[in-house]
Amino acid sequence: MDKTRAAVKDLYARILIAIRSAETISKRIQNLRDEELLPQIIELLKGLTRTWKVMLESHETQNKILSEVKTFACPSYGKFCNDSHRLATLQLEAELQNWHACFTEYVAAQRAYIQALHGWLTKFLVPEVEFYSRGRSSGAPYGANGPPLLVICYNWLTSMDELPDKAVTFSLKSFSKDVKALWAQQGEEQQQKRKVDGMAKELDRRTMAFQKAETRFLESKLTEYKSEMETEQQNEYLTEKKDQLEMIRKRLDVEREKHHNHMQETQRITLNGLQTGFSTVFESLIEFSKASMKIYNDIVTLSEKMGNVSYIEGSSQVEENSSR
Repeated sequence: MDKTRAAVKDLYARILIAIRSAETISKRIQNLRDEELLPQIIELLKGLTRTWKVMLESHETQNKILSEVKTFACPSYGKFCNDSHRLATLQLEAELQNWHACFTEYVAAQRAYIQALHGWLTKFLVPEVEFYSRGRSSGAPYGANGPPLLVICYNWLTSMDELPDKAVTFSLKSFSKDVKALWAQQGEEQQQKRKVDGMAKELDRRTMAFQKAETRFLESKLTEYKSEMETEQQNEYLTEKKDQLEMIRKRLDVEREKHHNHMQETQRITLNGLQTGFSTVFESLIEFSKASMKIYNDIVTLSEKMGNVSYIEGSSQVEENSSR
C-alpha cells in the first residue's frame, strides 16, 4: 500500500512538472504570437495596403493613357510586317504568359501562407476553446473573443475568397490568345508578301525576255528578208507573249490587293486588339487592386479595434486594458 501511495505521489509530481513545463512553453508561444508575430503581421498588412494603393493608381493611369491611344507613332507602323515584328509579338505573348503565371503564383502563395499561419495558430488553442470550435462549424470557431492574431488570420483567409483574381487571370489568358492570333495574322501577311514578290520577279523576268525577243524581231526585219508567213508567225508569238504578260500583271495586281488587305487587317488587330486587350487586363487589375486594398485596410482597422482588448488564454472572457 505504501509503495502504491509513493508511486502515485511520484506520478502526480511528474504530472505537475509536465503541466508547468507545458504552461511555460505555452506562455512563450503566446508571447511570440502576441508580442512579436502580431505586430509584424499588422505591419505586413499595412504594407500591402500601401502597395495596392500604388498599384491601383498605376493601373488607372495606364488604362487612361491606353484609352487615349488613337494610332501608333512607331516608324515601322504601317509598313510591311517583317521577322522582327513577329519576334516582338512572340515576346509579348511570352511576357503575358509569364505575367499570368506570376499573378497566379502570387495569389496562391498568399493563400497558402495564411492557411499555414492560421493552421499553426489553431494548434495552440486551449482545450475548452478547441471544444467550442468543434461544436460550431459556421463563422470563426473562436468568435471575436479569440486571440487577436488568430481572428485577424481567419478574417484574412476568408477575405481571400472575395478577391476577383479569376477575372484577372481570364483577361490575361484571353489577351494572350489575341496576341497569338496577331502573330498568325502577321505570318499570313508575310506569306502573301513573299507571293507578291515572287510574282513581281517573274513578271520582270518575262518582261525582259519579251523586250529582248521584240528587239531581235525588229532588228531582223531591217537586216534580214523574211517571208510574210514568217513575219506573221513572229507577230503572233509576240502577241501571245504580250497577252501572257498582261495576264500575269493582272494576277499580280490582285495579289497586291490581297497583301494590302492583309496589311490593313494586321494594323487593325495591332491597334484595336492591343488596346482592347490591355484595357481589359488593366480594368480587371484595377478591380483587383481596389478589392485588395479594401480587404487589407479592413483587417488593419479590425486589428486597431482589437488593440484595446486583451485576450485571456484559456478563458472566454475579454477584459478592457483600462480595467486592469
